[in-house]
Amino acid sequence: MLLRALVLLCLSALPALAEPICDPDRGTALSVTGVAANDTLNMRTGPAASYALVSRIRPGESGVTATGRVAWSKGQCYTTCSGAEGGLNDIGRSIAYGCKAKGGIWYEVRRKNGDTGWASAKFLDLADDGMVIEPPPPPKPEVEARLSYSCGSAGKMKVVIYKGGKTADVTIGGKTYLVVRKEHLVLRFSYAAGDGARLRGGTELVEWRWPGGNKVTCTGN
Repeated sequence: MLLRALVLLCLSALPALAEPICDPDRGTALSVTGVAANDTLNMRTGPAASYALVSRIRPGESGVTATGRVAWSKGQCYTTCSGAEGGLNDIGRSIAYGCKAKGGIWYEVRRKNGDTGWASAKFLDLADDGMVIEPPPPPKPEVEARLSYSCGSAGKMKVVIYKGGKTADVTIGGKTYLVVRKEHLVLRFSYAAGDGARLRGGTELVEWRWPGGNKVTCTGN
């Protein structure tokens, strides 16, 4: 179990960093968030859901503080937070908040009664004079091209291709799909979404396939 935890998470025993979301100072007040009023947040012996239960924190409970120990998931979370001694820029801060929201950061915490254990930062907010820290809005991707198509009975389709051409948004039938570039030797556009949706074609004519497999041909406006 210990080996598994070391593979998944990297513990920090360093002094508090300049970015509280990555490593809150010892004694920083914490509050439970995203947990129903009739539920509790689990505290565990280590920074993973597989560790044994130590205690439970109730929403609204006072006296919950950080011990100064943290754990970060390996990869982007670790790279970003371990380099935060001098503070993070807006992009780095957005990455850190994203890691927290996805359960990639764990804090060791202490309850007022002395219970100490690890809890996912996903469900903890850092309090500062009673104010909860809110994440900054993520940076907006740069747009490379905006295209519009007529799709007969399916109405209109709008395509927004982001800088670099690797990703695009397809809006059709009142729903927007994020699609990812799939290289093709002939077709200019070849994008696919994880649910089976697909866009293939060019500027003047494209074929759109719905997640269920039905297809529609659209012409450029």
